[in-house]
Amino acid sequence: MFRSFPNSYHNRKNPKTKRKSGPWWTNTRDYFDPEKKREPIFDALSDQKPGRMDRVLLALTFCLIGIGVLMVYSSSHLLSSRHYDGYSFRYLQIHIIACVLGFVGMYMASYLPYRFYTRYANLFLILSFVMLLLVFVPNLGSSVQGAEGGRFKRWIRIGNLPIHFQPVELAKIALVIHVANFISRNPDRVKSFFNGVLPNILIIAAAFGLVVIQPDFGSAFLLAVTACIVLFVGGMRIWHVLTLAGTGGTLLGVLIARDPYKLKRLVDYFEMLKSPDATNYHLTRSINALEGGGFLGLGLDSSLQKISRLPYPHTDFIFAVLGEEFGFVGAAAVTIIFMLFIWRGLHIARYTSDLFGSLLAIGITTLIGLQAFINIGVVTGLLPTKGITLPFISYGGSSIVLSLVSVGILLNISRYINRNTE
Repeated sequence: MFRSFPNSYHNRKNPKTKRKSGPWWTNTRDYFDPEKKREPIFDALSDQKPGRMDRVLLALTFCLIGIGVLMVYSSSHLLSSRHYDGYSFRYLQIHIIACVLGFVGMYMASYLPYRFYTRYANLFLILSFVMLLLVFVPNLGSSVQGAEGGRFKRWIRIGNLPIHFQPVELAKIALVIHVANFISRNPDRVKSFFNGVLPNILIIAAAFGLVVIQPDFGSAFLLAVTACIVLFVGGMRIWHVLTLAGTGGTLLGVLIARDPYKLKRLVDYFEMLKSPDATNYHLTRSINALEGGGFLGLGLDSSLQKISRLPYPHTDFIFAVLGEEFGFVGAAAVTIIFMLFIWRGLHIARYTSDLFGSLLAIGITTLIGLQAFINIGVVTGLLPTKGITLPFISYGGSSIVLSLVSVGILLNISRYINRNTE
């Protein structure tokens, strides 16, 4: 599926060793072998002089972050005033801090050679699994009461600070790095089901299960689909794809059927498609907000639905608030920015200089683009209601920081694209 990549990891011979690469898990030994002599990582990773980063992608990211800061304030200041004794800027303050930390991470990632991640791919994966397990540890994991009576265990408490980290955000990028690294080390292995596809599917299934039991079905679905897309683009056989799609669809149906809350949401969605008079609280409020905005919108901070009507106006349904305040023009502009973002990401993936960078760029672009598509699809009624935030725009510290770091990795990949073939 890909052209030959002369700079790929498996095509670079190391004159200092004759040891052949073993199974996918054996490179973990490199992390803990004190007698193994390694050349300086930054000298080994840079086979070509880096060029300038993709300025279009950088500008699009700044636009989305700017829109996000504006919309977080507009959609959350009433909630903040209600929950924090009249202080209207609590959510905005946390969001801006997260943006600053994210920009620092993005800057660092944009100058760190992306092949750095090939050496520590398994280590990142192990760390993400450990953190996914830590959310269930008492006094360390943080849980909140859900609207339906259950408890969500999705965060890790950072000491006594009012800071909570959501490990699934790290797991998303760690899984993409792992799959991209697996394929780039031996592209032919992914064509074998038992030696290539199955090991990755087991890891994806384990991550999916840990996220589902938090519970966070939306993030689990996003994580699994993104990793499977990277496998498919990396050369997985079509009959493997069809087999996994059928098996995954069946298991997904069983999972939804056994959960009354998820099943009710799906039934309500189909009922609303059949009859406009059917009631679906989340979707009805969202559609009312978009319809109320008209073509040009009601103006900044003029949304009516966000006042005790629209659920989660600063997170899951922030796009509905944006549509009400800036109308069709504003909603279409944000959608176009995300489409341009996806275009630039795929452009970088197409022209990057090696297989790992190409697959990593595809994974990051898919991760952000698919999340935006799901959120906008839910808000506009194209998809059943699911708790997925809008990248760069919705309130959420962990999501903002890791999304910006991911963009930094994408920007670094853009510094090594083959500009002669653009």
